[in-house]
Amino acid sequence: MMRVGFLASDFNPMVLMLGEAEDCRALGGVLRRFARDGQDVAFADLGFCQVVGTDVLLTAAAGPSGVRCEDHAFIWRVQPESAAGFADRLDDLADPGRVAGSESLDCGTQDGITVKVSRGEYTEDFLRER
Repeated sequence: MMRVGFLASDFNPMVLMLGEAEDCRALGGVLRRFARDGQDVAFADLGFCQVVGTDVLLTAAAGPSGVRCEDHAFIWRVQPESAAGFADRLDDLADPGRVAGSESLDCGTQDGITVKVSRGEYTEDFLRER
């Protein structure tokens, strides 16, 4: 189960996604499908994700690229070609020979909120609902 949560910070706020290899592969599949069809994706609706706190909506809708908090939700605007590239990076993260690591899925913006996908770097109880 991939855990998805927000880490507030004055200097490096981020949406953190913690999972295992199969979760990284599943997220890569979601990103590839998004790159093909452009349909919005709510992470809370994905069977392999557990959202802790506020949901994340992946969209290609008009607006600045990257993650922004809008109307009490995180909106992650990604262009289709970027989503396909992110999926390739998650394949590398899911490689069976790799025990741990992370990828920052950056839309090339200097401001906004970072999206980081991590495997094997945090304890099992990190980002759990309490």
